[in-house]
Amino acid sequence: MEYYRLSYEENDENYYFEINEEQTVLREVIEDEERWIVSSQRDEELHFCLYDQQFDQDLDQGERKDISAAEFEEVWQEAMKPYMKDWEKTQQMFKVGDHVKGIVEVIYPQGIILSLPNDALGIINVGDCVKGIPAESLYPGHLLKAVVAGFDHVNLWIKLEQGTVV
Repeated sequence: MEYYRLSYEENDENYYFEINEEQTVLREVIEDEERWIVSSQRDEELHFCLYDQQFDQDLDQGERKDISAAEFEEVWQEAMKPYMKDWEKTQQMFKVGDHVKGIVEVIYPQGIILSLPNDALGIINVGDCVKGIPAESLYPGHLLKAVVAGFDHVNLWIKLEQGTVV
């Protein structure tokens, strides 16, 4: 993995990226003077935001700095703090094996992000939920049903499997 910070002095923003070997952004944090925005959680203004192109190190002429995995994780943990109390409740509400329904919110490289009951977010592998519909036809707004398989404690997502389009 590679980790970068891009700084933009004119609007006092920092963007932090975790990037895999294919130059795909897996996690992103935006820090501005008022708030943190994390790619794994819904934002009131931006909905979901994860850079969806192959990463360009000269992105919009921001000042780029290589950072360590530890530096990225420190920023990620700080940005995730506001979501931790709700995550505790979510883990108590959902159990492995539960059957759930959710609405497709966004499709990320890691999988499909679903809105679940009680403002929870789930993730399911694209190949695990295309039964009955071609993968290229799956888009935000589809209703899926799936089974809870576990918990992603880094992104605060419920891991799902056995998905089908409703």
